[in-house]
Amino acid sequence: MKIRFPLYSFLLAVLAGLIFDISATAQPFSLTKEEMEYYTGRWQGERFPDGRPKVSDDIVRRMRYVSVTEAWQILNGMSDNEGQGAISFGEMRRPTYSNQYYGGFKMMREDVVICGRASTIQFMPYRPDLNAFIQQKGDKEGRSRGQYVWGIDQLQAGDVYVANVCEGILDASHVGDNLGTTIWTKTGNGAVIRGTLRDLYGNLGVDPKWNVMVRDFRPQANSSNLVVGINCPIQIGYATVMPGDIVLGTREGVVFIPPHLAQRVVETSERTRLQDVFAHAGLREGRWTAQQADGGFTPAMNEEFTQWLIKNADNMKKFFEDEPEAAPSPEFIKAYAKERMEAAKARPQQR
Repeated sequence: MKIRFPLYSFLLAVLAGLIFDISATAQPFSLTKEEMEYYTGRWQGERFPDGRPKVSDDIVRRMRYVSVTEAWQILNGMSDNEGQGAISFGEMRRPTYSNQYYGGFKMMREDVVICGRASTIQFMPYRPDLNAFIQQKGDKEGRSRGQYVWGIDQLQAGDVYVANVCEGILDASHVGDNLGTTIWTKTGNGAVIRGTLRDLYGNLGVDPKWNVMVRDFRPQANSSNLVVGINCPIQIGYATVMPGDIVLGTREGVVFIPPHLAQRVVETSERTRLQDVFAHAGLREGRWTAQQADGGFTPAMNEEFTQWLIKNADNMKKFFEDEPEAAPSPEFIKAYAKERMEAAKARPQQR
């Protein structure tokens, strides 16, 4: 029998855990392994020991070359019922994944993409009585006295540290250059903080690839909040973030991609990328109109595109001189060309 964990049960468990210390071994405000697997149940792949989805390194690497706009547009057109049966009228009216983007950040390095698996933490404004219970539980579990490092302590290589620090409304900053150095050393990746950063120039000196997205910069150290959730669902602006989501952050903002949709986002983007390279060449040569190049391929153009894929599959990087690693792999290109040929055979011949 499959165990189910309604959301209200999770919230009650959090409150009960704060006061009654249900399990001396469980992390205080995290989903249990079983709950993590349940709430991320669309993901059928590899997981971390705590149940967090572990999207492959290959998909994470390829996601770096997807634009935030493109990723959001793909998600905005997806329903969670794809492959799950009929879609209700309400679901048809409102795409399921339209709330996975948030903008308005300041980016420490505008030319460094942040991309990796989300490790989440939720802070709330300080309240003495609640803080006493939280700290007591942390002490029993051997945690550091400073709650501000609890989420950093459990980071894994490749993670993106995603923190909601009281929705960024408090003046105190969460990460300075010492914590920045720790996050970078543990993950080799960046951070998305719905809050503020201090020691900007110290953080800039951590590593040329270390990057942070924040609401703003503040000189004051953090002393006015407490931890209420580690690797649990959190809110970043208008977006809902789950542990294990793929984080994609650029100057455009940040999008949080559910693990079970990450491969589809990457492959859809790569197909579009190949079509754009092919179309741009036709535009520069004056052979096509803008309307034709922008998704209005004629049957003859479609056939030419398929043959172009076959011809250049093993040497596609030459068309990506500025960023060769953005070129899809030869295996993917050949599979895409085969898919197009089979689709063309199945379509009625146009005269």
